[in-house]
Amino acid sequence: MGERTTEDAIVFMRDLAGRLTSRVQLSTDGHKPYLYAVEDAFGSGIDYAQLIKIYGAATGPATSGATAPPSAPAPRSGPLLATLTKP
Repeated sequence: MGERTTEDAIVFMRDLAGRLTSRVQLSTDGHKPYLYAVEDAFGSGIDYAQLIKIYGAATGPATSGATAPPSAPAPRSGPLLATLTKP
C-alpha cells in the first residue's frame, strides 16, 4: 500500500480510478493528501467526502466511573462529514 504521503496517495487513487468503470461514491479519512489525490485521479467524475472522527471525553451512564488506560484513544464523540465540492 505504501506510506501516508502525497505521492503514495496519488499512486493509490490513480490505481483505484483505473479499476472502476462507473461513477462511485468515495469517502476517506481526513488524511489531507487525499484531497489532491482524489481530484488528480477522478477529476469531477466522483462523489467524494471525508469522514473525520471527533474524539473527546466519554459521557453518559455507561462511562460513569470507568477509566481507560492512558494509551487508549479518547472515545469518539461523533463524526463530522465534510462534502468537498468545487466552487
